Amino acid sequence: MAWKRLALALLIALSACAEEGSSAAGRSGPACPDSLDELAAQVFQPSCVDSGCHGAVDRAGGLNLEARALEFELFGREAALCGGATRLVAGDASASHLIAKLRGTTDCGAQMPVETQLAEETIDCVAAWVDQLDLSTVCETCGGDRCIDVQIDAQNCGVCGNVCGGTAICLLGTCACPGGRAACESGCVDLDSDPANCGGCGNDCGDAFCLNGQCSADCGALTECSGVCVDPSGDPSHCGACDNTCGPGSTCVDGECQCAGTTVSFADDVQPVFTAGCASQGCHDGGRGRPGGPGGGGSRLDLRPGSSYDSLLEETTSCGPVLAPGEPENSVLIGKLTGEEVCSGSQMPKGDEPLPQEIIETIAVWICQGAENN
Repeated sequence: MAWKRLALALLIALSACAEEGSSAAGRSGPACPDSLDELAAQVFQPSCVDSGCHGAVDRAGGLNLEARALEFELFGREAALCGGATRLVAGDASASHLIAKLRGTTDCGAQMPVETQLAEETIDCVAAWVDQLDLSTVCETCGGDRCIDVQIDAQNCGVCGNVCGGTAICLLGTCACPGGRAACESGCVDLDSDPANCGGCGNDCGDAFCLNGQCSADCGALTECSGVCVDPSGDPSHCGACDNTCGPGSTCVDGECQCAGTTVSFADDVQPVFTAGCASQGCHDGGRGRPGGPGGGGSRLDLRPGSSYDSLLEETTSCGPVLAPGEPENSVLIGKLTGEEVCSGSQMPKGDEPLPQEIIETIAVWICQGAENN
């Protein structure tokens, strides 16, 4: 397993550290951790997780040092709030942002941990481990300089080089699509109506139509829109007429776009997403400019419980309002979450995996329904 190989590498490095005169007997501070488990338990947990900064919920800067597989959090990963710096570079502690944060030698944010810095001997041992580390012995890199989780990486799904096309995602090592669509080479498709993938991926109908998963000379009772057979009474991409697309948060009912789903609660369904993914990462925690929150974020948008609703309504951007009640398509918030219209900056959450589509859709439905403080 990756963590066992990582633990072995750490043990070798710490042994080298001892040979250079920093043995446990001669150290003024606690003994160097001699495994990845000990590193997490003795350093990350008490100094970074328990302090409310880098846990699974309080993820300042998008960094979770409570994660089961720390190699995916650290090696080759970009530090979200520090201009593209890399958290840990295998074989080069001097280029590793984590080491710089521990030593206090970076201009980006405060020295870590904030309250009580680590003993210099402990930092030296961790740095020695990084310097001797060969990343290829730790995890799968697919030829790159970062650890790749083939269970969720859409560019290397299941095995290196297996790319999930279009909007397909990688789920447990298999390309998958929402809404019952099939993951074909071209992306997520409807096998019942796609003439290039009719009834199965790659089954091309040529000049014919695809009707109920079979090639057909016409669309029967359905309507032909740009070579595809559709039902305008319920197709959100052709609602009531060809190319009349229902916006985010809405669906097609009897040929009209309507807000989708049951009533969405701001307190129960939306705020928990902001709390876990935005306000606890050092970004939208009430800071009004650098250094802002614990992660150094400078956004004016405050997404903490009790503050988020008013802040969402008050804040605006050069591209329009952050939140436009009843209009998810005109709310910058939705564009930032989907990554389709980010206005400025980058997709949110910054430096982390995008929110699942179903969660973004829930927020869009809430906005479509009037964005009430319910």
